[in-house]
Amino acid sequence: MLGLDISGALTSIEMEACMNIRNEVFCTEQKVSLELEFDGLDDVCRHLLARLGNYPVGTARTRSIRPEVAKFERVAVLQNHRGSNIGRALMHRAMVDAAGDGHTLGLLHAQSYAEPFYRKLGFVQEGVEFEEAGIPHVKMIRLLKDLKEI
Repeated sequence: MLGLDISGALTSIEMEACMNIRNEVFCTEQKVSLELEFDGLDDVCRHLLARLGNYPVGTARTRSIRPEVAKFERVAVLQNHRGSNIGRALMHRAMVDAAGDGHTLGLLHAQSYAEPFYRKLGFVQEGVEFEEAGIPHVKMIRLLKDLKEI
């Protein structure tokens, strides 16, 4: 996407932008509690920030579960920017970074309505639907090899 920049959130200002996006998408829109959304794990995660120009529009975090497994979490794009491939670009960057760190398997808990989005990125559902933060989810996995442009 023209003008889209995705980079690691390394400064306090960039981290604040990520947290603001998550608050808007998960807490305000989806009514997830602040306690569940801000789970105390942010310090052990890699955070990505998507910007259009200088405007923050999306975020995602990756957490190492085991040396070979990365979990992709908190993927969020502001409402007026959805449907423009920002989420796809965030996930591609997250997967490339995780593979570069030596992870061979990607894992995520997708909100059930978003399962087709992740399926198009090569993830497959594992197990049955479950509830997390009062929202139906499915566990999905993907090998982190052959990450050409998706």
